[in-house]
Amino acid sequence: MSETLKSIHVRLSSEAHRALSAIADIEEKDNAEMARLILEEALLGRIHTVMLIAERYKRLGFAGITRDLEGLNGRGRE
Repeated sequence: MSETLKSIHVRLSSEAHRALSAIADIEEKDNAEMARLILEEALLGRIHTVMLIAERYKRLGFAGITRDLEGLNGRGRE
């Protein structure tokens, strides 16, 4: 069973739209699917980095940073 996808609307600069169209053409995907894949990869990569930094701060004794991010890794609030 596939995951339910959420819908969003974004506006791109002309330059970014041309780049997206070129990449989508090379990958033989439509612009919307290519944008979803690129955005998902970027977001998941960024949150992974943030979570690693939060864990390092926690180990160094900084308080509060991981509490604020608990909902981002599947635990706690959404």
